[in-house]
Amino acid sequence: MTVFDQDYLRRAEARCTQESPPRCRRDCPLDLDVRAFLEQAAQGKWAAARKLLERHLPLPELFCRLCDHPCEEGCARRDLGGSLDVRGLEVFCLEALGPQSRPLPMPRKSRSIAVLGAGLAGLVAAWDLAGKGYAVTIVHDRPVEEGLAEAFPQLPDMAALWDAQRSVLERKGVRFEAATLDAARLTRACAEADAVLVDAGAAAELAPEAAAVDAATLHWRDAVCVAGRPSRTPAGMNYASASRQAGEGRQAARSLERLAGGVSLTAAREDSPRELHTRLEGISPVPRVEPAAGTYSEAEARQEAARCLQCQCLICVKQCLLLQKYKGYPRVYARQMFNNAAIVMGLHLANELINGCTLCGQCEELCPENFSMAELCLTSRRDMVERGYMPASAHEFALEDMESACGEACAVRIPPDAQPAEGETPAPHDATPGEGWLFFPGCQLAASRGDQVEALFDWLRAALAGSGEFAPGLARGPVGLLLRCCGIPARWAGREADFAAQTAALREHWEACGRPRLLAACSSCLSVLREALPEARPLSLWEVLDALPWPGTDAEPAHMTLSVQDPCTARHDAAWQAAVRSLARKAGATLEEPVLSGGETACCGYGGLVWCAQPDLAASMSVRRGEELAHTALTSCIMCRDRLVAGGKASLHLFDLLPQLAGQPAEPARPGPGLSARRAARAALRERLVRRYPGCGEPSCDRTTGWLPLHIPAEVLTEMEARHILREDVCETVTRVEREGAYFVNESNGHRLGAWRPRQVTFWAEYGPATDGAGFVLHAAWCHRMRVPGILAADGPSGGQACCGGCGDEGQGGQA
Repeated sequence: MTVFDQDYLRRAEARCTQESPPRCRRDCPLDLDVRAFLEQAAQGKWAAARKLLERHLPLPELFCRLCDHPCEEGCARRDLGGSLDVRGLEVFCLEALGPQSRPLPMPRKSRSIAVLGAGLAGLVAAWDLAGKGYAVTIVHDRPVEEGLAEAFPQLPDMAALWDAQRSVLERKGVRFEAATLDAARLTRACAEADAVLVDAGAAAELAPEAAAVDAATLHWRDAVCVAGRPSRTPAGMNYASASRQAGEGRQAARSLERLAGGVSLTAAREDSPRELHTRLEGISPVPRVEPAAGTYSEAEARQEAARCLQCQCLICVKQCLLLQKYKGYPRVYARQMFNNAAIVMGLHLANELINGCTLCGQCEELCPENFSMAELCLTSRRDMVERGYMPASAHEFALEDMESACGEACAVRIPPDAQPAEGETPAPHDATPGEGWLFFPGCQLAASRGDQVEALFDWLRAALAGSGEFAPGLARGPVGLLLRCCGIPARWAGREADFAAQTAALREHWEACGRPRLLAACSSCLSVLREALPEARPLSLWEVLDALPWPGTDAEPAHMTLSVQDPCTARHDAAWQAAVRSLARKAGATLEEPVLSGGETACCGYGGLVWCAQPDLAASMSVRRGEELAHTALTSCIMCRDRLVAGGKASLHLFDLLPQLAGQPAEPARPGPGLSARRAARAALRERLVRRYPGCGEPSCDRTTGWLPLHIPAEVLTEMEARHILREDVCETVTRVEREGAYFVNESNGHRLGAWRPRQVTFWAEYGPATDGAGFVLHAAWCHRMRVPGILAADGPSGGQACCGGCGDEGQGGQA
């Protein structure tokens, strides 16, 4: 299991490139924030733009005019209308207004630096070091402006530009000394200064061969660095690249500072950041603005700057509502989660973020660096669970629903060799170990489409009867059924011990059935079965149905166009996806792929227990996904279907197209059942099956026998569903408080109010007698986790009383 520690944090952070520099800044040897400069320029904030240039660039009046702008080579606009004219905009900014900042006096350092040669590299190094308080002496053997003019003849007014920059250097404390640049002067400089820079562009005779200088640090020997060596053309001719020489000057300044202080040249050097990824799909070309008068006007400059794409990554954020909700990006969230775990140990906001992820994996698919918020959030959940920091209320309802689906009231095991009751078609033959199939529909399909699950089970037993293969690698044989939850809610909740217990139970049931091959109708279940029981060779239901002979039907084919919604837990299951599409086309449907499908499919909002921990966010995800589907949705996951319909999107489950399950017309807008109805449907399916297959289980005791009649209006039931309150909890609450007389009356409206605490949740019911005298009517219900003195409770003063009927159960229903 991954440990959520500093090493994990660093690895996670490194995969998010949002804080990486855009290509223009990456290609600038002086690390100018080109994106920020262009943003200010586009808004006409020229003073702020100039301040930015003065803060990042050495000798700005000179350098901006000399720069050969390598930033433009990497510009994302290069093939979309042409690169931004960064150099032209910088020159306009400089000419539009005067300096916006002045050198701040710095505490003088005791160490001194000598620069031999007044080329651009040496001047830049002097600028940077003097700005930090070092005493810098520039030794030159001819007037500086002459050397610059010779290296960069494109500037005819070099003398005037240099005079302005020289005065700034002198105010920084730089001293200029005219002297012969020879070996003796180098020896003297090494003796007098703490570190020395040889500018190879202005003192070529002092510079060694390039191979003698370390390329990363520009260190030559002792406390001497070499920078500013001229570049070479492909023809072998020397030329002066202003950006390269200035970049080496800044690089050398960092090394000189370390040499002067006796610090390692290589320790703690930052690694190059990953490249910022920017998607350019759908961006229209915009041609470069060419100044009408040779130089930009203010309006032209702003128009050109506005072409900047303001490169961001945010690829995952643009698609994920969770990432949008907290207004950040994965690198920020990684820090927040780590701080939540290591420092504040359960900050409310960070808990919401951690539990708001569907764990669907779409972000990892979209991210060029494969950053996985799912892994980050799940690792954090596990860490919080293990250390006791995860709020008990976050996933409790979902976990209790899992336990209910695996309990005696809802779960059943029908081995492949099980014989049905008298009057039903018997099993074709007895199964031998390792033979046959075990159909695993999953708890949610059983809850939403119990009748169809039962019908499909019967059809599979008949269709797979006999011996031999019906497709390569797929053998006929008896079919059994295992009705329970796969345990994935425990994994989603970060409770690995509970998940292991559930998968161990799955193994026991599978072995008790004779170790048949597993057949799953739910992609989440299939992923669990492949991990927990690989030897059972789990296969998707759709692959088997697609391989069987199409039974045909007298009904008209489904002449409709459907948008395919792939379940997120099947995003990497190509066979699942292909079989679903094949079955739909056999049924006569025309399919359209949405923009994000297959490996990049989006979650419906059910995954990761977000529906339980953050229902409003989950509902927004359902609506958003529905909006991305142009036609009626076709799903192979029942929760995708039910959640999309709840979000207003007409949707069909693949069952609705299969002639094997014909019996009720497809209703794309029909909502799925609520929480109470889902649990009741599982129990009802289980009851029908155990009666049809004697020996596979006993009918459950009816807990509702002793409950008082309670009418729940539709609007009240809707509110209960939103609060994760089950009908059975409210019915039992009313029954218990009535029989104990443990209620009080609101004199303003005559309503009765009572509470019952069967476990860690207290349920409250506001109710009153029905007008016809037959039982009661519920007006409102709510719940909380606080203990209230005096209320009825299974473990309190009034706890332990006889159950209100049936089995003596002390209220083990669902919770909010």
